Amino acid sequence: MPGGGPPLPPGMPPMPPQEPVVYVAAAEIVDGRWLPADAAAQAQVQGAGAAARRALKIVSTRDRVNGLIVRGQGRTALQGAAIEINGRGKSDFDGIAAGVLVKDGATLELRGARIVTRGVVASAVTATDQATLRVLRSTLVAEGGPLPSGYTRRIGPGMMEPPTPLGISGTARTTLTMGSAKAYYADSTLIAEGWGALSTDAARGAQLEAERCTIVVRRSGYGVYADNGASAVIRHSTMDVPTFGGVIAGQAALSFDALKLKSQGNAVMIHSVMGQPQEVGTLTISGGELRSRNAAIVVKSANADITIDRAAISAGNGDLLLGVVNDDGFATKTQGAAVPGIRAVIRGSRLQGNLVHLDGDRAMRVRLEGSSLRGRIQGVELALDGASRWTATADSSVTLAPGTTAAQIDALPGVTISVKNGVGTLPAGEQRLASGGRLVAP
Repeated sequence: MPGGGPPLPPGMPPMPPQEPVVYVAAAEIVDGRWLPADAAAQAQVQGAGAAARRALKIVSTRDRVNGLIVRGQGRTALQGAAIEINGRGKSDFDGIAAGVLVKDGATLELRGARIVTRGVVASAVTATDQATLRVLRSTLVAEGGPLPSGYTRRIGPGMMEPPTPLGISGTARTTLTMGSAKAYYADSTLIAEGWGALSTDAARGAQLEAERCTIVVRRSGYGVYADNGASAVIRHSTMDVPTFGGVIAGQAALSFDALKLKSQGNAVMIHSVMGQPQEVGTLTISGGELRSRNAAIVVKSANADITIDRAAISAGNGDLLLGVVNDDGFATKTQGAAVPGIRAVIRGSRLQGNLVHLDGDRAMRVRLEGSSLRGRIQGVELALDGASRWTATADSSVTLAPGTTAAQIDALPGVTISVKNGVGTLPAGEQRLASGGRLVAP
């Protein structure tokens, strides 16, 4: 969720019957060849056909009209396309009213494009099926629009706003990568009024990459979303968001490489929604600077494999990594089964922040490698290599890996570290630590 697959929970309205998908496009390319203009679109079109390689311009004001559709098996490259969509869509899962829709096995490269949409579920660009989309030195904007009267909130195809459990608002995603499609953005600006800037959905191996991009969400939403079956990579980019920098849903992977992120909410949220208890979300943070107002990384009733490598991460509320029970009824249920849990490795980093685990369905294990951490630890199994140190800044309760020595642990004056397990290299009882705090081991 989103992404389809599992049944809807009790109380959620059933999905309406799916009507046949009918596209009306201002311009269309099939198997690399331009089709005659579709008069039903009633759009302003300039430069279509052979001249479009450098001069395509489209303005549409009708609902459910696409700007450009590229389908079939051909390859197309366009320079300087300008597309403006001023009408609402019907289903962004189908790419209806997208500024550009690439589908089937087609390949499209856009250079120097400017695509703006102003309508509910009207994405700037959508890539689906086994299509390939490359967007270079372009600007993509989705401003959304008002919901139609009589709209019923739902999850899946036909939804016109984010699923309630995400806690965000908006009516359009700027980009959407679906199925087995591949989308690559470079040196571009991606702006969403709400909901999300870079999104995957209903993925079956979908791949999403953004490099040297500026990613902005203005009001509410996420910078990037990787749903079950997708992988997303953001490299050498900047991201300014109000809610989530990134979201991982289920068995998906998200990588931040040298990202500069500012979030008024969380840097990353990982959750498992009505999936399989064994699925694991994978998060890799390499270098970069991530700043969030709330917990930097929050894992909600999910298994996660997290790697932080030489990164600077700060959280306004002090929580570096937080494991919690999902606060809605959509969480994947473990039914008492053993699950992989949350595993985090912190390498080559000097971090300040708390590690707090409050999810009784799974364990959280954190390993420091050549790193230092200052913060509170609660409910976590902690391992430190010989080059790592932890200083507790508030009372902590922790399980320590065998081989941990007292020289690797410190606590500020008045702070007590309670060790929950017997560790052979730590003396039993209470001892004073270098900075004046206490270590109490069984």
